[in-house]
Amino acid sequence: MVNIEQERELNSIAENEPTKVRLGKGFVKIGWQKRGTTRKCSNIYLDARKDDKTEDNVNCKVAAAMVLNGFFRIKFLYPILWRWYRYIKDYNDKELLNVVLEGKKKIPLTESYSITMLVQELRDTRQTMTRDEVSHFHPEQLSELKEQ
Repeated sequence: MVNIEQERELNSIAENEPTKVRLGKGFVKIGWQKRGTTRKCSNIYLDARKDDKTEDNVNCKVAAAMVLNGFFRIKFLYPILWRWYRYIKDYNDKELLNVVLEGKKKIPLTESYSITMLVQELRDTRQTMTRDEVSHFHPEQLSELKEQ
C-alpha cells in the first residue's frame, strides 16, 4: 500500500516540481536539468581537466549551473554565482554535494537513451545480415518480421 508521502513524491515527479535542497544555512531549488545545463557541466569538467588551477572551483561551478538551470540565467548570472559560492560564502564540498546529487537525479536520460538506440538502428553504414544470419533468428522474431 502506498502512503501519502510516497504519493506526494510521485506527484512531484509527474509535475516536474523543483526540490528544495539545503545549501549552507539556506535552501536552493533544483528543478529538472535542461540540456544547456548538462552541456555547461560538461564544459566545466573539460575546462578543469586542461587547467589545473581551476580544479578547486569545479564543484562551485557545477552547483551554480545546476541552481541556475537555464540558458539565459547561466549566460548572465553564472559568472557571479559561482564566485559567490566560492569566495564569498566559501562552501565546502560537503555542502555542495547535496546540490550536485539532486541535480544529477533531475537529468531526464530515459528519452535520450531511447533516441540513441533508435538512431543506432537508422544508420545505413552498418553491416547488412547474410541469409545464414537471418535463418538463425528465433521463430518468433521471424513471425514479427512477416507481420510487418
